[in-house]
Amino acid sequence: MSHWKAIIFLASLSLVAESLAAGVQITDPQLRQRAEALSASTLVGGEGWQAYERILHPGYSRWAMGEVYEGREKFVRSLEEWWNYGMRVATRDIEMVGYDQSGDIALVRYKTTETFVGPDGESVGFSGYVTNTWVRDNRDWKLLSAEISSLDRP
Repeated sequence: MSHWKAIIFLASLSLVAESLAAGVQITDPQLRQRAEALSASTLVGGEGWQAYERILHPGYSRWAMGEVYEGREKFVRSLEEWWNYGMRVATRDIEMVGYDQSGDIALVRYKTTETFVGPDGESVGFSGYVTNTWVRDNRDWKLLSAEISSLDRP
């Protein structure tokens, strides 16, 4: 089965069998480390957009709030502009919702609540659900896609 077919199959299966049990965690230690590094890169004191970019798969795409689709290059440029402007994630609380892995493909679902800080001080926060699709590429986990939905929108 190709990676793309496996992703579609895993995504379909996961929607039916998603676990909402408390204590969900990423059991693959290498994937857990990559997910934590991705999250830490945009925090105050984090390594920045370049560290985030290194974790992205070449085919990365992002779908946010059902309105914004960005391919890898567009997303990286917007993240770079955001970072260079002085924006950072001040706080991030993550509640794992689901984790499904089949070989070299994993879906990680979580609820996140974030606050941001920038050159003008603290700004509006974000609360929503994220589904990240990870693929193991040459023995290294890369983020293939992200789908984000806000809890603050009607």
